[in-house]
Amino acid sequence: MKHIFRILAIALFLPIFFSCDDFSENTNVVLTDTLALDSIIEPLAGYSSKFKTLIVTDTGVFRGRKFGASKALTLEPGLEKIEEDATNTTYNINLGATEYGDIMYTFNKDVFTSVEVFVYPKDDSSLQALKTELVDFYSKKIGASVLKKKGKTVLLNPEENYGIEWSEEGNRKIKDLRMYIFSLSAL
Repeated sequence: MKHIFRILAIALFLPIFFSCDDFSENTNVVLTDTLALDSIIEPLAGYSSKFKTLIVTDTGVFRGRKFGASKALTLEPGLEKIEEDATNTTYNINLGATEYGDIMYTFNKDVFTSVEVFVYPKDDSSLQALKTELVDFYSKKIGASVLKKKGKTVLLNPEENYGIEWSEEGNRKIKDLRMYIFSLSAL
């Protein structure tokens, strides 16, 4: 009878013992990605929202487009198309409450060869700030030094076969920023 109580006690205790979680061995582990989002470097980090709206990405020569691409690959579905013909497509882009720009893609036989951007800033300080960001971005991207020539700021990249030219156009009170990105082989 003595043994029956021991066997009964063990029989009752064993299911209770094995049904309990051992916290050190059986925890609900949640796997998380150890790479925090803050550690991923955004290619356009440090630039203004106006700059990011204009440039969008650091790929291609402008807004992800590459020279030699077909006309269909340069479409800007998120922008208002204001003019189109056989050699040009022009879009309007809103850069802020009172600032906007025009982007004109140029084609030679439906092949993308240049882009001309006119930015209409609210004042001269806004123009200079955006121009500084653009020159800084493209000089890092191209790895070329900036040249000043007849009132224009120029970067040339013979290895990638393109160049960029900035100029301030208008009168003393109101100036617009013009950026022209062109294929060197098209010259």
